[in-house]
Amino acid sequence: MINHDKERPISVKNMLAYGGGDFFGGGCFAVLGLWIMFFYTTYAGLSPAEAGAVIATARLLDAFFDPLMGYVTDNFYRNPLGKKYGRRGFFFLFGAPLIMVTYIIMWVSGMGFWYYLFTYILFYAAYTLAIVPYETLAAEMTSSFKMRTKLTGVRMFFSTGAAILAAWLPGRIIAYLGEDSSSSFLIMGVIFGVLFAVVILMLYFYTWERPIPVDVAAPKLSFRRDMKHLFKSLISTMKVRTFRQHVGMYLGGYVALDVLGAVLAYYIIFVLGQNAVTASNAMTLMTLVQFVCVALFIFLCMKLGNGASYRIAQLFMLGSVGLFLAIHLLQLPFNMALLYLSVILMGVGRSGTSYVCWNIYSFIPDVDEMLTGKRREGIFAGVMTFVRKAVQAVALFGVGLLLQHYGFTPKSATQPVEAVYGITLVFGAGSVIFLLVGLYSSMKFRLTRHNHALLVSEIERLKAGGSKYDVTPEARLVAEQLTGWPYEKCWGDNNILIQTEELSPLTPDDLSTGANHAKN
Repeated sequence: MINHDKERPISVKNMLAYGGGDFFGGGCFAVLGLWIMFFYTTYAGLSPAEAGAVIATARLLDAFFDPLMGYVTDNFYRNPLGKKYGRRGFFFLFGAPLIMVTYIIMWVSGMGFWYYLFTYILFYAAYTLAIVPYETLAAEMTSSFKMRTKLTGVRMFFSTGAAILAAWLPGRIIAYLGEDSSSSFLIMGVIFGVLFAVVILMLYFYTWERPIPVDVAAPKLSFRRDMKHLFKSLISTMKVRTFRQHVGMYLGGYVALDVLGAVLAYYIIFVLGQNAVTASNAMTLMTLVQFVCVALFIFLCMKLGNGASYRIAQLFMLGSVGLFLAIHLLQLPFNMALLYLSVILMGVGRSGTSYVCWNIYSFIPDVDEMLTGKRREGIFAGVMTFVRKAVQAVALFGVGLLLQHYGFTPKSATQPVEAVYGITLVFGAGSVIFLLVGLYSSMKFRLTRHNHALLVSEIERLKAGGSKYDVTPEARLVAEQLTGWPYEKCWGDNNILIQTEELSPLTPDDLSTGANHAKN
């Protein structure tokens, strides 16, 4: 698992193993996002508020575990297990069986609220053990913009492939066993649980992490000092301008996908009057389109940049939501044809949102290294998932409360008019608000392929002992735009890591001065 070479070539086998990790990461969220609320309220007998409380509580608790896990995996090389198996590899090797077991037991029907809450929390703990180390791998395996873009593309192919299976498989099992069978989702859970364990094990055997030299003379921190350092590190990530912008894009896009995923089956079945098999077919088409369009967004990111590609994806999402709402509110003809057109548009938007957000993340540690002089991939992975899950928990709990408020009836084939209105409100307003947040956050995003190449070149120059006084005007401007700090404060010449005094980030006027300096 540990790479002892300076820059190891990445083979097809390595790319497939890396991408396969998101068969788990994206696949489990695809299943949970599309079906868990439906399973809880239709087969488990929970009310919408109870279902929302289960999801929100587990994700909120897990949100606090994420940054802790990021810190643990970044520092796991200090102990014998980390030295033997790797600070990332240990969690792949021993997390795989935990993931399999905890995923399967979530789908047992007919249990009570506390059972579903406990099993959901258990699964999310196992999920975080593997996924936070996984998020660091692209930045650890290569420093090449082109290769990281390819790795993200392969990852998205696996993620959307899992999403296709997640949308298609339940429909086939339900069609075979009948809509009244409570075993459908348990069978699906067993199939996915085994597959998830296998792909996580492949990460251990066919990917690698960057070695970290251990300073034996450095004093060991106590647990209390470790935790103090952890929370300072979490706060410090938000001082990186590009990361703040990325968090806004990530939250806007992904929480919108979460809200839509939570109620899409409800919308198709109860608002548009279709059955569960039709909903499964529509979501399968959506994920097939999502899979195909990964290649499109790889091309767009290379040609137009991440910011423009992200905005294109969000426009497709807005178009899809608008058409879905129009089918119901305007009672448009040819409902089935328009339904499939709506999910095609959503598939394109989901593909772009997923790909661009994770493509951006793999470059964030480089921007942070320019600012702090340190590599902190795990901390950024932990913070990103913490922020998402915290907001996601509140949003999905709100979904459950709204459905409960508007009179949604569990285990019912039809819903009252008030419940149909509530589903429509959540589907429309709940998604559009977050999509607009993401669009706004992307407007000033400056991390392009050209800027990243300049940034990495400047980092390598400084690592080789180059003087900050010899920086080129263009490299200075790029460093300031991406970090949000004056160049003189970059490369560790600040208090970001030690947090002993307050420093002011770069202002727009400072950037204008930097731009003028670059032009001169």
